Amino acid sequence: MNKKYALLLFAIFYSIFGNCAELIFPDRPVTLVVATPAGGATDKVARLVGKALQDIWKQNIVIENRIGASGNIASQYIAKAKPDGYTLLVSAGPFSINPSLFQSLPFDTQKDFLPIASMSSFSAALIVNSKSPIKTLDDFLVAAKQNKSLHYASGGTGTSAHLTMELIKEKLKLNLEHIPYKGGAPAMNDLVAGNIMVMMAGMGDASRFLNSGQIRVIATTGKERSYLTPNISTLQEKNILDFDTSGWNGLHAPAKTPTWIIEKINQDVRIAVNSQIVKDGLRSMDIDPKPMTLPEFKNFMTVQFAKWKEAVEISGAKPD
Repeated sequence: MNKKYALLLFAIFYSIFGNCAELIFPDRPVTLVVATPAGGATDKVARLVGKALQDIWKQNIVIENRIGASGNIASQYIAKAKPDGYTLLVSAGPFSINPSLFQSLPFDTQKDFLPIASMSSFSAALIVNSKSPIKTLDDFLVAAKQNKSLHYASGGTGTSAHLTMELIKEKLKLNLEHIPYKGGAPAMNDLVAGNIMVMMAGMGDASRFLNSGQIRVIATTGKERSYLTPNISTLQEKNILDFDTSGWNGLHAPAKTPTWIIEKINQDVRIAVNSQIVKDGLRSMDIDPKPMTLPEFKNFMTVQFAKWKEAVEISGAKPD
């Protein structure tokens, strides 16, 4: 075989197999950045789905909690990350709420990110400490009208729980004052300890304490009653809330991440979320598995941005 012929064969071989090698993803650990503390519902979803992806990819999944500024610290970090698919944002409600809630952000939510995949959706619950004198939703409404200022907590400014309470406050003209925490887990800990009276939180944050009898759910926000509290009415049933305030979790990547990587991750996330172990894990927290195709998730995000813009305008909510 002469040298020219050998070089030609090498060029053909590389063009076929070399390019294939470049299209292997992932070939090293992937980092999922979570904007809330460890132990909260979003963190639990990230770890559950991350473990399933780790089994699919045969690569380590690193969960990195970057909390603060209503999720904007994590989002800013992702906006500046290398667009190679190895550093992803575990997105949630504040990602779609903050552009309407804050006058300015250090990134453009529409231009600096690409939607990848949906993982879950969930309703929230209005919760009190089990020893609270507030026993029912009616008790809460009376207290919120009689008191000069009844404090309520949420996992942070710009969360769907925060906006839900502000919508209720505006509609019923209640005397409520928001206490934002850096995540649902620390807020729930203070509620259990008796340091705060009322909290709106995702059922994923509440389920463990509900099962132990440390908290009482007095209403939920879903279209249907929670299977964890089948005897508790929804706010929609009571005609108190006529706005869909369901929370969600998904994945976003930095802009300019290659399309083939986005499509690969979406495909594998759908496999992960559809696995029985992930379904069971989510449902144990009253969180619904919500896999979507890439076009479906893009449409979903368009709706979320528009919906929460309307909610901010109706409620008059402001950053704390």
